[in-house]
Amino acid sequence: MAAEDLPLAGRVVGVTAHRRSEDQIAALERRGARVLHAPALRVEPVGEDAGLAAASRAMFEARPDLVLLTTGYGLRRWHDAAVAQGFDADLLLCLREAAVYVRGPKGRGAVRGLGLEDAGMSADETTAGLVDLVLAEHDGDLTGRTIGLQLHGIADVVQRRRLTDAGARVLTVTPYRWASADDAGQVPVLVREAAAGRVDAVTFTAAPAVDALFSTAEELGLHEELLAAFRGGMLAATVGPVTAAPLLELGIEPLVPERFRMGAMLKQLTDALSGGQPDDDGR
Repeated sequence: MAAEDLPLAGRVVGVTAHRRSEDQIAALERRGARVLHAPALRVEPVGEDAGLAAASRAMFEARPDLVLLTTGYGLRRWHDAAVAQGFDADLLLCLREAAVYVRGPKGRGAVRGLGLEDAGMSADETTAGLVDLVLAEHDGDLTGRTIGLQLHGIADVVQRRRLTDAGARVLTVTPYRWASADDAGQVPVLVREAAAGRVDAVTFTAAPAVDALFSTAEELGLHEELLAAFRGGMLAATVGPVTAAPLLELGIEPLVPERFRMGAMLKQLTDALSGGQPDDDGR
């Protein structure tokens, strides 16, 4: 096979994803990369969790003026749990009566999948951008308004505080949570290999995976070595700005494609490692 058909030949790439990891690994291996798969976290639907039902009913009773949906996956899991626990009619009524705002196209698609329409979508597909939109459309004043906020596995304290500081009452639901996915103990392997300079890049498709990787490094006494590897040339490829944020906080400049999709991330990473010129949209 020609060298141009294997642009990542000789490269080692760490993959931290659990969900859809097979697609990512296959795409990298087709390009010639050797992949170290170290799934840091997995999405765990709450399902029959009584806490989700209680939080949902509290939100329905409050009849929120606005509902902010941060992920399409979260809305689908919320609806699945509602069907299983018998409050799906209440959920649909709540979403019908409220002005629903979504973080990105997947959220919009999930809303339309329920036969509904959203009132707006953030410009940059981030929760901060979603809150910016809501604040802008209400002149920064949410006094007296009740907002339902669907969290995406982690509590976004900063964005929630922005809403409450503007005067809103905020009620949250968490249809899924993050749990450890490292059943085979591969995350420490990736940390050791990366800290030793034997990894060319690590891909991240969820922000919590960054924290999980560095928490493992801390436990192994390799936090500074891992940080130095990233700062010294090992690439951090991310699927978008939400995932990139914790890396930036660590002083690591990650790759962020203009289109926040896995395919665009892999194209940008391939270009960076092979010396190719990326397309204008990062694909």
